[in-house]
Amino acid sequence: MPRAKKDGVHLNCYINRELREKLDAYAEEKGQTVTMALERILKQYFDSLTDKQEERKE
Repeated sequence: MPRAKKDGVHLNCYINRELREKLDAYAEEKGQTVTMALERILKQYFDSLTDKQEERKE
């Protein structure tokens, strides 16, 4: 049975080679695909940004 398709969009960007190598190494270390690692990194970043904004409101 095929896995369910994720609700997503393609992202095409040109990044520094050294940064890509670090991303590849990170994904390999965590046993993740680069896509999965990048999604988790971005989610963590945006979640922490939201948390900081909410703290400022208090």
